[in-house]
Amino acid sequence: MKLRNLFIVGLLAIAAVTTTASAQSYKTAFGARLGYDSGITLKHFFAPASAFEGILSAGPRYFQLTGLYEYQQPLPGAPGLDWFVGLGAHIGNVYYKNHPGDRLFIGGDLIAGLEYTFPTAPFAISLDWKPSFNFVNDYNDYWYAGFALSLRYTFR
Repeated sequence: MKLRNLFIVGLLAIAAVTTTASAQSYKTAFGARLGYDSGITLKHFFAPASAFEGILSAGPRYFQLTGLYEYQQPLPGAPGLDWFVGLGAHIGNVYYKNHPGDRLFIGGDLIAGLEYTFPTAPFAISLDWKPSFNFVNDYNDYWYAGFALSLRYTFR
């Protein structure tokens, strides 16, 4: 029984290594995130299927810095198209017109989406859903509104 489980785990590990070898076609990308939490985005792969994404959002009454770990894999049968999922955290500040003073907020984020990397041009485009919630502060209108489109210049 233990040998069979070890064999299955070994096969899964080999499958994971072989599928992650071509999980991304660039090392770093920088660009704009358009949608909810619009801002600038930087995505960097530190392993074949693992990336860090940082998002800086700002507006007249708020700012937010988000860090995400993302797991990314190619979509079978669709060259250049990857799916990704991830999680992370954010910190920011928002000014309420009805409440005096500024308010700090800290929370968690999830992300899931699709990314297409152009084969002959140094660009990637992604569509994602990034729901989030706050641990500190009751400013929690994010859960349903986290859709965005990101356009990035890639460094291969």
